[in-house]
Parts: sequence; structure tokens; C-alpha cells
Amino acid sequence: MVNVNEGLNPFQFAGTPVIQFGSGMLRKLVDVLPSGAQRILFVMGSFQRTNADAWEQVAAALSSKQIGYEIALIHHEPTVDWVDQVVERHRLGGIDAVVAIGGGSAMDAGKAVSAMLCTEPGDTVLHYLEGTPGYRAHSGRKVPFVAIPTTSGTGSEMTKNAVIAITDSFKRSIRHDRFIPDAAILDPLLTISCPASVKAASGFDALTQLIESYVSTKASPLTDALALSGIEAAARSLLPICTDASDDAALHEQMAYASMLSGITLAHAGLGLVHGLAGPLGGLFPVPHGVICATLIAEVTKRNLEQLQEQQADEAAGHGWAKYAKVGAILTGHSEQDVQGCCARLVAYLETLTEQLRIPRLGDYGVTADNLDAVLDASDNKMSPVTLDRTVMREILVARI
Repeated sequence: MVNVNEGLNPFQFAGTPVIQFGSGMLRKLVDVLPSGAQRILFVMGSFQRTNADAWEQVAAALSSKQIGYEIALIHHEPTVDWVDQVVERHRLGGIDAVVAIGGGSAMDAGKAVSAMLCTEPGDTVLHYLEGTPGYRAHSGRKVPFVAIPTTSGTGSEMTKNAVIAITDSFKRSIRHDRFIPDAAILDPLLTISCPASVKAASGFDALTQLIESYVSTKASPLTDALALSGIEAAARSLLPICTDASDDAALHEQMAYASMLSGITLAHAGLGLVHGLAGPLGGLFPVPHGVICATLIAEVTKRNLEQLQEQQADEAAGHGWAKYAKVGAILTGHSEQDVQGCCARLVAYLETLTEQLRIPRLGDYGVTADNLDAVLDASDNKMSPVTLDRTVMREILVARI
């Protein structure tokens, strides 16, 4: 219950794409394209093969409206070279919209291409990646962009940045408020064909984003409400869609909804230590981002709660402890009145879920206790409710090797 005598913390909400959500909503693609569009560029991976019937419907709908298209295939995380080559190939091609269909890599790739098609010939996306030498701010001009995720995880269809690899071990973002997609089509039927391992890692990524944004120091009443709704949906759907109900459309709708909300909340509240570690880990080792989040969230949550418990005399720490307890109550069904019990059960739940979903360990990708210094040098707590030092961060990583 809200105490009417307490004020609400100020917050800013930058908005979302036009959202078309629900099973079968892929049919809305033609409707969300810019009026008069004659040629579009699809950025996608294996969609034509894994969702052949859906692709035939898309192609037929475009043909009926006399809309032509080109395809740029992406089978890996987008790199500077890939983005630059695709942009130069299509810069003079009269592209009226970019449509990304796929997982997080396709979303990032399409977002970057959309942004770069409006720059000068010969320009490179490298100039616009944050933190790089010679960085300059992008104007925000872009070709209209439509995002159609086929995994429930990254929430990239709701955000304003795209992560681009500069080298095998170095990634940065191109970012602007106007890079939020113009429209997002979330058709949960497109996620059913994902392998169970992808559903597990991407779904755990979404749950991690929801938890971290909920306990974030930048959280607001609006992001709290969205995060809690998403956590409830993930609690109902994540394990079943990866195990005994892998083709249940209603459960995939729940997970897609949770993923969408995770994108909104991370964009407005920020994330915590899991993601503060994930960037450097993913840059230095071939660990999929979802796997990093899934394998670290239980251990990070446990260490955050230990620190919060030590600091409970502090008002902010007590608030963070109570928020974690709320998450524990939702995920485990334990009584909210037992705050201590909810926190303990939250950690146990996340540990068990990690095992049930067969989430790999960091050691499976070449991470060892002897090669963590570069990761730790580049890591930070982000918007975590507590600040854990380098020693504890190392212990967290070692625990998951």
C-alpha cells in the first residue's frame, strides 16, 4: 500500500515503440510500415528456414501491396565491418524501412543499419560507438525501423541502443533516443521453434533484467509496476516452456510479455552487477550473453543480500532487502510477511532454476580463475542496490567456473 504522505521520486519515461503484441501479430507487419513504403530491408538470421510458413505469409503480404525487399543475413553478433558493408550495399537502394527479425543480434544489427543509412557515404558506425577514440554523437536521423523478436530474452525491441563488436574482445553501443524502434511486433508463436537451450538462456536473461531493474537505484514506481508484472509472467512460464510445455502458445505469450517488459524497465531503470560483469565477460570469452546472466544471477543475488543484511540499519539497504523479498514472494509463493524467508527462498529458487534449465558454467567457455583480471578491470556494479568490491566480484565469478 502506498503511503499518501510520502512523495514519489522524480523520474523520466522516454516511451516505447508502437507495440503489436499477441499470437499471430506478424500479420500486422504491412500495417506498421511507413505509408507509401516501396522497398524494405530485412535483417535476419535463420528465420526463413526455422519459420518457413511465417516467412511465406510475410512475402505474400508484401507482394500483395507491391512492396519489394532485400535481405541482409546476420549469423553472429554484429560487427563494425558487417554494419558498414550492409549500409554501403544498400545506401542508394531506396530503402524505406529496416525490419529486423530474430534474436538480440538481429535487433542490434537492424537498429544500427537503420541509423547508419542516414549518414554520409563512406561513414562508419565506429565513429558513433560510445567510448571509442574520435567518438561523435549521432544526429538521431534513421530509416524507420521495425523490430520483430523471435526469442524472449533481450528486450532489445524496446531499447534505444545497439551493441556492436569492434574486435573479438571489445564491444560498444551506438545510442540515441530516436533509435527506439518505430514499431515492435511481438508474436509469441515465432518463439516456439527456438531450441530449449536458447529459451532457457534468453528467458533467464529477461528474468535477470526484470530483477535487476526492480532493485535498481534508478527504479521508479512506474518501472517497479512493470518489473513486477514481468516477474510474475516469467515465474509462470520460463521453466515450462523449456521442459514439458515447450509448444504451449499461452505460456510463450507469458514469456514474451516478460521479455518485453524487461526491455522497458532496463531502458528506464538500469541494471546491476550481473550486467556489469556480462559486458566484459562476453567481450573476452565466447559466452552467450544470456548464459552469462543465467549463470550469475543466483550468486550475485546471494552476495547482494548478504551485503544488504549487514547494512540493514541504512534506510536504502532496508529498501533493497524488502524489494528482493518481494521478488522472492512472487517466484516462490512464500508469504510476503516472512521477509527473511522470502530472501532465502529467492536465492534457493534461482539456484535450483539454474540447475533445472541446465545452464552452462563459465568454465565451459574457457574462463578460469587465472584469467579474470581483465574482466574485473572492466566490470562495475551499475545500478545495483549495493556496491560489491573486486574481491567479492572475483568470488562470484570463481563460484560459477
